[in-house]
Amino acid sequence: MSKAISGVDHVDGMLPIPQLFAYGLQHVLAMYAGAVAVPIIIAQAMNLPIEDLIRLITADLFTCGVATLIQTLGFGPVGG
Repeated sequence: MSKAISGVDHVDGMLPIPQLFAYGLQHVLAMYAGAVAVPIIIAQAMNLPIEDLIRLITADLFTCGVATLIQTLGFGPVGG
């Protein structure tokens, strides 16, 4: 019924460490850019001083970290 596709391993397969590192770094950079862009846009639209922009970015990154922990560790019925 199911055929193996050339070059594709099974679902539970483990990639080599260099490839895992590259994909992890790509994910972190994409997440960071997306997380920082929104506070910058909002701060510029509201003409906020740089100190408030820094607080917005810090709060956003903190919230992303908390959301990541909830998703990975689980919290009641929420999370992986």
